[in-house]
Amino acid sequence: MEDSWRSAVSLLAATSNEKQKLAKAYGDLLRDLFGRDLWSPTSAAGRMFPWRLVSEARKNLQSDFNSPGLYLFGAGRCPLLIGKTEGSLWRRLRGRYLRGPKSQCNLAATYAPLLIEHGVDGFPEEIRTWYRKRFGGSTVRLSHAVAFAKIGIESIWIALLPVGAPGISGELELRLIPIAYEWNLQHGCSPLLNRQHIS
Repeated sequence: MEDSWRSAVSLLAATSNEKQKLAKAYGDLLRDLFGRDLWSPTSAAGRMFPWRLVSEARKNLQSDFNSPGLYLFGAGRCPLLIGKTEGSLWRRLRGRYLRGPKSQCNLAATYAPLLIEHGVDGFPEEIRTWYRKRFGGSTVRLSHAVAFAKIGIESIWIALLPVGAPGISGELELRLIPIAYEWNLQHGCSPLLNRQHIS
């Protein structure tokens, strides 16, 4: 990660206890993010990774992907979802979102027409049953896959906010989600898919 992006992420983490400073740091970070091209093998300065290219990007940015931190899903110039992990960002993204037929992005890509028309009910019963058994009846992950399909799964990108040390990500996510939710409303974007921590 080059110095300017590292500095932006570090500032975000450092200001997490001060709401106004955190809001400014988040806005500045998004300006930096949106001022770059999408990442590609020929545009490696980008920090928005198209979801199908994340594995390839990881080859050049292994320390970032191996770090704990936050991740940001988005499309165009709008954030969609904030998540966190105290473990490896790559492990979280790979398992939950990117790899295997039941990962959220692959589900959105595979069943897009049905999800656009029918929402969660567009999934085959075997997928819905598997998620119910695995996640205590929760349909949140399936709902996110539906949202990705409706927005246009091929437009989805992921940005990493690696914090470097465990124990920071949870508190930062907790404080950032309401600020990010407000940012979306102020900038004409759909509300974040995150519903927790929003009063």
